Amino acid sequence: MDVLLVTVVVLGLAMSVASVASAVRKMLWMHLPKEPARARVSVILPLTGAVPQLGELVRLLAEQTLPPRRLIISVESEDDPACGAARTMVQDAPFPIEVVVAGPATDQAQKCHNQQVALDQIDVNDDMIALMDGDIRPSIHWLSGLVAPILYEDFHLVTGHRWQQVTAPRLGAHLVTAVDRAVTLTPRLDRDGTRVVWGGSMAISVDSAAHMNLRGSLDHTLSDDLSVSRQAAESGLKLVTRGSMLVASPSDLRLIPAWRFARRQYQICHIYRPWLWRLALLLIGLRLGAWAAGVALIATASPFAEWAVSALLTLSVLGFAKQYLVGVVAAWAEVPDPASVRLGQLALGIVQPVADAFHFSVILGAAWTRTVRWGHVTYDVQGPDRIRVKRRRPFSH
Repeated sequence: MDVLLVTVVVLGLAMSVASVASAVRKMLWMHLPKEPARARVSVILPLTGAVPQLGELVRLLAEQTLPPRRLIISVESEDDPACGAARTMVQDAPFPIEVVVAGPATDQAQKCHNQQVALDQIDVNDDMIALMDGDIRPSIHWLSGLVAPILYEDFHLVTGHRWQQVTAPRLGAHLVTAVDRAVTLTPRLDRDGTRVVWGGSMAISVDSAAHMNLRGSLDHTLSDDLSVSRQAAESGLKLVTRGSMLVASPSDLRLIPAWRFARRQYQICHIYRPWLWRLALLLIGLRLGAWAAGVALIATASPFAEWAVSALLTLSVLGFAKQYLVGVVAAWAEVPDPASVRLGQLALGIVQPVADAFHFSVILGAAWTRTVRWGHVTYDVQGPDRIRVKRRRPFSH
């Protein structure tokens, strides 16, 4: 039994070393996207519910080194609070804003339906299409950084990374940030089955969108990210993830909403990339198990007890080192954390089992995918392309 426990601890140590190495790799390969680009780009923004940050988002788009040709905001209905908020922006925005009402989805995610209706507005005056989420805070080089590889490097589709930022001193926000950043820093294999496009920050040429049938890829799906990734790969498009494009996504979530948000992400992963869900369950379970195995060796006065103490201390040091390097990466990518957030993230690195227990519970909770709740809509999921809207709750204002 002791040999088995020691093996688990050693594997956990190896995982932590690899995690630190992933942060070092990101630092070594980081190149901020500041290439000048000139193109006519329509930006598509699906919205729902209360959107108090919309004014700031429009301001950030106005400050882009590559100004958008126009912003197409797509909402579910006239009753959607996002509809009124969007229309108040139309008159004073420094670039054209078009508001389209998509209507309620029936057999796909509402977000995907909103995106489809917005795509119908693309015309011959557009060179590029950019998709974005409403909860990001793009830097001034964001749009240019997405478009440049298409113009100058013969790529067809370019995407960035979500970078969670804690904006309130809440455990949920800290845990989601620690977990999501670790996923962001994980190296991607250049294989069709592992490519992931983030629909919250993506650009594609109009010609490539037509070639891959971008609109059709959003039919009968709950995930714009994974469905677009699959369709693009099957269509032979060259995809690239700009690893240095870390797009700020503020988080002020409390613990329960944070858990629900993360669970939904893994539910979607389980539906569309089940092997990746199983891998995450194995790896996070293994590292959490390493801490449990070390404690067991100490508690049973095993001959390996003294070694186990050193191993657990090493795990804490590695966790601290990983979070320190993550902070350096954030600063280099021009999305730095304030000192209070840095301290919170470093503390979570030292007590890694806290973040791992949260992460593991989220992954395990995502094993049930029959019902997925996203915003005010609940979906019944029979399979990857068998989605049905089960019910809608009233909009939150």
